[in-house]
Order: sequence, then structure tokens, then C-alpha cells
Amino acid sequence: RPSRLVVRPMPSLLRTHGRFPYSAINARPRYAWPGGKRLAVYLGLNLEHFAFGEGHGGELAPSGRPDVLNYSWREYGNRVGAWRLLDEFEELRLPVSVLANSEIAGHCPELLAAHIARGDEVVGHGRTNAERQGDLVERDEAALIAETTSTLADAAGAPPRGWLGPWISQSHVSPDLLAEAGYEYLLDW
Repeated sequence: RPSRLVVRPMPSLLRTHGRFPYSAINARPRYAWPGGKRLAVYLGLNLEHFAFGEGHGGELAPSGRPDVLNYSWREYGNRVGAWRLLDEFEELRLPVSVLANSEIAGHCPELLAAHIARGDEVVGHGRTNAERQGDLVERDEAALIAETTSTLADAAGAPPRGWLGPWISQSHVSPDLLAEAGYEYLLDW
């Protein structure tokens, strides 16, 4: 229930993104999905490919260089785990969004094709999770977005409408570059 206290915003010395204002949940209008539904569930499956022995990669267990241990469990996901999940999604008739590194289209095209064949949405997720989008200068970031979009559009027959940055990483201009490239939504925010 809204407070009766009158609060005046104070000027801030902190940098902001300037993309949307603060909005307290108790002051927002109630939203209902079609049919009066109050809850929506989103299922997203990351299909990622990492460079072997270079670039970023979450070191979840100490391994050294090259990081065979952590590379291998990720590769198991593309060769076995993602296929088992695909079977479950199919059995339960669950639509899924696949957040795909564009390198997946060359590394394991059968996996991406299986999701496309069942009508799952393909969401852009950079080239590879071995790099972070936010580390790139603007020109290189725009090239990453263009390359990812082109590769995934060739594989899926249409460009992705949504984006999740690799490592959920982005620069101050990522939303602008993505909008210019035709993206309609950004999962990082």
C-alpha cells in the first residue's frame, strides 16, 4: 500500500544510465497477461562455445592452462546435456528461447538446428563466451553485434529479435548499438 509520506527526490552525485527512471513496485499499475493471467514464465537455455586455452571462461574448479577441466564440462553440455534438455522440452511441450553464441552455428550446428526446427526463439548471445562485449571499443562492439546477427540470421532464417550479452557484459553504448542493429529487447537489463 502506498505510503502517505511525501518524499522529494534528492539530487544525486552518482552517475546513472539515464535509460529509465526509478519506479517503486507499489506505485506501478497492475499488469495482467492476456487472458487475465498474472504470471509468465520464461525458459532460456544458453548455447555457448568457448575458445580452448585462451580468452575468458568461468573457472569453477582449479585446472591450470589450458583449462581442460572447465572446457570439457562445457563441451559435454553441447554434446550431451543440451540434447537431453531438448528431449525434456519436447516431451513437456515447453517453448524455449536459446541464447546462442554465433560460434555454435559452426561448432555444433545440429544442436541449433534442432531448436530452430521445433520453433524455439533464437536470441543473440555474442560470438563466444570467451570474450566480453563490454571490454570492446565501440567499433569492435558494433562489429561483434553485426557478425553475430548475420551468422544467427543465416542459421535461423531470420535475425534474432533479442540479445543477452556474453557474460551479461556490455558497454555504455550497447543498448544503442543493439537498437541500431534492429534488436527489440535486451535481456541484460
